[in-house]
Amino acid sequence: MAVKTICAAGIPVENRFPVDWRSQDTDCACLEVTDAGCGIASEDIDKLFDPFFSTKFTGRGLGLAVVLGIVRAHGGCVTVESQPSRGSVLRVFLPLSAEAVPLKPAPVLQARRMAEGGTVLVVDDEPVLRKGVTIALKRSGFTVFDAQDGVEAVEVFKLHRDEIGCVLCDLTMPRMNGWETLTALRKLSPGIAVILSSGYSEAQAMAGDHPELPQAFLSKPYEWAALRDTIVRVMKNPKELR
Repeated sequence: MAVKTICAAGIPVENRFPVDWRSQDTDCACLEVTDAGCGIASEDIDKLFDPFFSTKFTGRGLGLAVVLGIVRAHGGCVTVESQPSRGSVLRVFLPLSAEAVPLKPAPVLQARRMAEGGTVLVVDDEPVLRKGVTIALKRSGFTVFDAQDGVEAVEVFKLHRDEIGCVLCDLTMPRMNGWETLTALRKLSPGIAVILSSGYSEAQAMAGDHPELPQAFLSKPYEWAALRDTIVRVMKNPKELR
């Protein structure tokens, strides 16, 4: 991984996303990530940021779609270089700004209010996200259990059902997805509050008929304030369904 500064005009057009991105008269910060993996076929590069495309098992492939959404929101772009059997290089370009960033006061009062909380089960097959959410919740006064997929979540819940007051569950996971996990948990505890989260939009994620509904839905990447407020709300009003 490397970080450097580059003139926006020097960013190559080939395999650049979003495809309609236009360079501004400014410098960009460039985050470069290189791997020595199997590489990407040329016909697949244009599909990399499509949330519905994956060469892996069902439920994977959302990571780059989320990355592109964040980069686009900040006026940047991503370029891809790859060849089969030779690895890949992804570069994220973000416009530099000379504006001063005002410091925000630490949310001490909010954290104290959360300390009244309880116990949360965090279910996500992405280790970095799962660990980050777990640490943040613990620092805010919650007791937290975590599971890497739905199968493990059900086992953890069986052991601690009398303690857990809310479940934060990813929608797309191997072995047992979010909807299946929600149904399994409700069989064990019909009143358990569940928050589903996904890189898909809420309309896409909630589409279709489901035997059980969550109390809330969070689109990834979600902000800490949104997660905090949603957990507090569903734990206070577990009977309100999405």
